[in-house]
Amino acid sequence: MGVKDYERAADVLNGIVEDFRTHPTVYPDALNMLGETYFLSNQLLAAQRVFMTFLEQGADPRFAPYRERAAIRVVDIALRTRNFTSLDKVFGLVSGLGGEATSGLAYAKGKGLLVQGKFDAADASLRLVAPDSPFYHQARYLFGVAMMLRVPAVEPNAAATPKSSAGGVPGTRYDQAVERFREVTRLPADTADHRHVIDMAWLAMGRLKYEAESYSEAAEAYNRVDRTSPEFGTMLYELAWVYVKTGDFIRAQRALEVLAIADPNSQDVAEASLLRADLMLRAGEFGKSGKIYESVRGTYDTMRARIVGFMAATKDPSVYFDMLSSDQLEVFDGPGALPTMVIKWAREGEDGALAFAVIEDAVLCRRLVKESNEIIERLNAVLTSPNKIRAVPGLRAAAERGSGLVNALGLARLKLGQGLEGVESTLSAPLSDARSKRKALEKRLGQIPVTAADFAQREVQQKGQWNKASQELKRVELEVDSLQATINGLERVISDGPTQGVVRSPQDLESYRRDIAEQKTLVANYQASALGLRRVIEAAKLQVGFGDKRFSDDERTRKEYAAALWREVKLSDAKNGGPDLAAYAARATTLLGKADDAEALIEGSMKRLNELVAQQVSVLRKVVQTETQNVVRYGFELEALDKEARVAVGGVALRNFTEVRDRLRSIVLRADVGITEEAWEVREEQQTRVRRLKVEKARTESRLQEELNEVLDDSGDAEQEAKDGQ
Repeated sequence: MGVKDYERAADVLNGIVEDFRTHPTVYPDALNMLGETYFLSNQLLAAQRVFMTFLEQGADPRFAPYRERAAIRVVDIALRTRNFTSLDKVFGLVSGLGGEATSGLAYAKGKGLLVQGKFDAADASLRLVAPDSPFYHQARYLFGVAMMLRVPAVEPNAAATPKSSAGGVPGTRYDQAVERFREVTRLPADTADHRHVIDMAWLAMGRLKYEAESYSEAAEAYNRVDRTSPEFGTMLYELAWVYVKTGDFIRAQRALEVLAIADPNSQDVAEASLLRADLMLRAGEFGKSGKIYESVRGTYDTMRARIVGFMAATKDPSVYFDMLSSDQLEVFDGPGALPTMVIKWAREGEDGALAFAVIEDAVLCRRLVKESNEIIERLNAVLTSPNKIRAVPGLRAAAERGSGLVNALGLARLKLGQGLEGVESTLSAPLSDARSKRKALEKRLGQIPVTAADFAQREVQQKGQWNKASQELKRVELEVDSLQATINGLERVISDGPTQGVVRSPQDLESYRRDIAEQKTLVANYQASALGLRRVIEAAKLQVGFGDKRFSDDERTRKEYAAALWREVKLSDAKNGGPDLAAYAARATTLLGKADDAEALIEGSMKRLNELVAQQVSVLRKVVQTETQNVVRYGFELEALDKEARVAVGGVALRNFTEVRDRLRSIVLRADVGITEEAWEVREEQQTRVRRLKVEKARTESRLQEELNEVLDDSGDAEQEAKDGQ
């Protein structure tokens, strides 16, 4: 859970829940963590099933510490899935548990009642949340929400209510809601969740003041939202509009500039960029506004082209559902891939979260069914292998202990046999032949495991061999992936050639495509072969260990050595080897008899153990067979649900993507209009400047002409006076 590997966490927790159902603390804690794992991984129905266990089993004292959180989670799941009718059952269970007196349960019930529109009942439940509860801030915030939602019903005579000059929302209608939110802002910001609630209260106050056209108070509330808050980006965009309404365009631009840096992935970033460019255009900053318009157009026109191409592939909602639920990542990876922002906007559309949740659940279910089939294959490989003891880990230690004792007797025989060689004797031909056969088995017999460390070392060695094969296969898979990447690159080069100014003849293009198709077929074959080899290796790894072929060889060698030793001992009399060897053989005969008796006793226990293993393996086979049938049934049910949901969900997804396409088209169109307006303003400015220069030129020429005329007039008067003087 810490590294967000929720699938493996769910596997571990499910095992704990199955194995420790009677434990007083482990079972409820693991069940609670399992519900959280499902909730965090967006498996909401599975999480709901787990959390409802805490509410339905109210008599179990082990669940008491977890009921508050479980009730809150169940309400959250109902809100996310919009299954409001299920809340009535939850409210009944909460009331039966004494939820009216418990802050967490009261908060969960109040939130659910608020969603159902039962404001008075919601207020009554939320008032039961104690000030020292971790949910007190949230409860007080919901008081403000409830008061805000009451407003249309509180004002029955709208005509008698004074309206603002712009005909908007009356300035006094939301005063009570604002005061509720203001009370939230006075609470201590002692945790991250509480700080978030306080920021949301400031945001709500700013919105209500904006609706009431109290722009100065709205700006004051917006500015109280903390810079580290998740709501900071939303606040900046709304604050910019407040400044626009007050005519403070400089502050509006600053807010939008901060938004572009602080939250570049905000859903309002496109509109914010256009608004910023509009403000610059109004301020006469034509160069800056033009760059922003061009940037917006370049960014979102590419997105628009991609989504248009994606949607042009089909208009059938069922096919559209299949495209979105495909396991092939190429749908969202490649030159025609849908950008992440497009997917995000589609999810945020009407019913988008539910539609995409169904699509994702379908993908998840298919993957889980596939993984279940792979697990069944592995289980069958273990259950049908010689070392069935691996399927019953609880009996493996006993089996290893028994096998170790038998092997210890085998090594004791080895010592006795080697002792025969140390006795001075003259061997006959039959005895020499028996000794040769016995000695031929000594090397192999010396490798049999006795202790737990010996068994572990042997298993590590065997797994190491398969790991080496797995590593070699991984290198091959990487080479195949490299070939696939090269093919993808070649396809992209061919498809993007015209846009890059590269023109090829149709004959060359057809030849390239034919060669690429051939290589793609070969790569697909390599991938299929690698997948088959991978399954073989994984199955082999599962069959490695106690009870495999090496242990069978141990048993055969041990028995052959025991038979060869008995034959040599029986031949070791005075006639075949001398008196000393005969005396040693006599003493060894007694020891070998005791060893045979001990081995028979151990083998009897091992036989009973093997019978018990066989019984449990038989039970496991029935369980695996039942689960196999269930998985097959789940597959058919999934296909049936797919057929029912494909048209509806595909239609919703198609509608949301259509809205995203239209939104992108509007953004691009507004950018084009802005570019045109910017060019027009530049043209008008230039024309105005030209006209102004012409007027200045005419005035200058007029003044110069007047001055010239004056000079000429003065010169004429002087000449006339000179003539008169003569």
